[in-house]
Amino acid sequence: MSNFKISAPVTLACTIGLLAVLMNSCAPVAPVTTSSGPGLLAFSSDRDNTVHIYTIKPDGTDVKSTSNDAQTLDGSPSWSYDGSRIVFGSNASDDYEIWSMKADGSDRIKLTDRTGLDTAPRFSPDGTKVVFVGEYDEATKDNEKKTYEIMTVNTDGTNTLRLTTSPKNGTGWNSVPAWSPDGSRIIFSTNREGNTSVPVLYTMRPDGSNAQRFGFPFSIDGTEPDWSPVTNKIVFVRGSAAKGDIWVMDAGFPFPGFTAKKLTDNKDNNHSPAWSPDGKQIAFVSDTYGYDNIFIMNADGTNLHRVTYDKYNDRHPSWR
Repeated sequence: MSNFKISAPVTLACTIGLLAVLMNSCAPVAPVTTSSGPGLLAFSSDRDNTVHIYTIKPDGTDVKSTSNDAQTLDGSPSWSYDGSRIVFGSNASDDYEIWSMKADGSDRIKLTDRTGLDTAPRFSPDGTKVVFVGEYDEATKDNEKKTYEIMTVNTDGTNTLRLTTSPKNGTGWNSVPAWSPDGSRIIFSTNREGNTSVPVLYTMRPDGSNAQRFGFPFSIDGTEPDWSPVTNKIVFVRGSAAKGDIWVMDAGFPFPGFTAKKLTDNKDNNHSPAWSPDGKQIAFVSDTYGYDNIFIMNADGTNLHRVTYDKYNDRHPSWR
């Protein structure tokens, strides 16, 4: 038996939040109808000639921007579990840092203050911490390489911790972390097993200890995981930077990979999946119509709906 493999390299730019927003080659699938579902979606978009965060109802109505500042780039939004705040990455302080704000864009608080890109943040279930990806310049034998590490910070901006360390044998990365529903584990994708073109899923405790492959005994390839808040399933992406598909699997051990099911299967690029709060639907991104638009489908891949229709790139949906 062999590891699950992806067909082509998955680039870091398609997996770490704000970088992916600024590129034109990351996206997902689908037919046209209207969508329905609970709550409110937050997403990033270049629709106002910069990148800002917007909110939208799942039926595609009531689009609102959280900023009118043309000089800032805000991306990679993620709701707190209680729906009261959005955490995101922004260059509002020149360097790309992690910030939080209310849903209307008010009460902006900077959480990190360090050199290097900080992006792809997620609130912990209890609302006390944010996990995110931080960029580092690491000295190697031959030169200096950038690595991307999983980090946490308290929601008041204190106690920034680095949880992962990439091997110093070239560019390494750990990307797009997500919390388990009980907050006891963080799942993320990494190239630490040596094949830089085939990221695999790992989990660790919130302090960075007990890092191990997700699944036993075989590694599960994929990136952009999101852990359902209620159904103990994980949605993730397999594929390349130009052609990804959405998959779902059980989160139970010891053989979660054996339950993996492909939900999208087309010529388009599908990525950035996010669970609805009730675990019944999945929002994601697709370039089916030439731009990255947001779509919604049931958790089994049925009832696919398009949410955004504009000729802009709408990315990184998060659902409250």
